[in-house]
Amino acid sequence: MKIAFAKISSSAYPFKLNFDNISFEGELKRLESRLVCVEGLLKGFAYKLCDSCGQELELELNEKTQILASDGIYKDNPKELADVIEFFDGQIDLMEIALNEFESYMSDYFYCEKCKLI
Repeated sequence: MKIAFAKISSSAYPFKLNFDNISFEGELKRLESRLVCVEGLLKGFAYKLCDSCGQELELELNEKTQILASDGIYKDNPKELADVIEFFDGQIDLMEIALNEFESYMSDYFYCEKCKLI
């Protein structure tokens, strides 16, 4: 799902999309002429193997996200590292943001109940 930067104003623009067993919903709000705040919630479940023994786990997701989307190159303020995704086609790709956030969550270590006790 792509939304043009030009359509986003300073009032909230709601969105919702689904992929696999995950939903990503939230709102977009313009902060500056080329900067939009993307606030959302990843909800659902995913399967992953225990990082210790390999047993399959069902993980419940309920993760809040807040990311900035820039229409073109973004330069951080000195001594500040912002969480910004740059888009270069004039559109915000919400599916790309959702998948990036999902992959970031899944890159963490997860252990089954048995391995947590070790």
